[in-house]
Amino acid sequence: MNKKTHVDSKKKDILQAAMCLFATKGIDGISVKEIAEAAGVTDAAIYKHFKSKDAMALEVFGQYCNSYTTLIDFYRKQNGSFLSRFHQLVDEVLNMHDEDQYGLLLLSQHHELYVEASQNQNVRQPLEALTEFIEQGIQQGELPKQDVQLSGVLIIGAITRLSVSSLEGELPQQLVPFAVEIKQRLTALLSKGQ
Repeated sequence: MNKKTHVDSKKKDILQAAMCLFATKGIDGISVKEIAEAAGVTDAAIYKHFKSKDAMALEVFGQYCNSYTTLIDFYRKQNGSFLSRFHQLVDEVLNMHDEDQYGLLLLSQHHELYVEASQNQNVRQPLEALTEFIEQGIQQGELPKQDVQLSGVLIIGAITRLSVSSLEGELPQQLVPFAVEIKQRLTALLSKGQ
């Protein structure tokens, strides 16, 4: 039993190190050796858990993609007004960023592996969940008619850019202090419609 916990913790350490490196330097800019060094393991330990660097990248991407999709779906299914649920969603995303800024950075990557994973019919993407959430706001009469795909892309783009700007020092590392203004601006984007 103890050995399983140790193996699981090593895999978690490897995934965490890989996620940070993939998010900041891209998949092609990182070697398995660099991931191993960052995780404090040997190359062999990495290959014990993953067939390749690409397989590791896909698992990391899938985990973050799924966590954000699940979060958006959670707020879409809650009771209450669209705007209150949307604001709670934005608060949660900002909190997640401040706890682990690399997750949003990873989702903003455009590597061919991620594009391929995004096009996989079995994987529900955050954009799909967000467009359904926005469509719900329109159907409930709280938002004006609009191109939900465009609105979703603009919102996700704004949030991922906040994360990039935070990492690059254009904004502070912590985004939660900007929550009120971020929610106002994103709400204005949705409220304009066509």
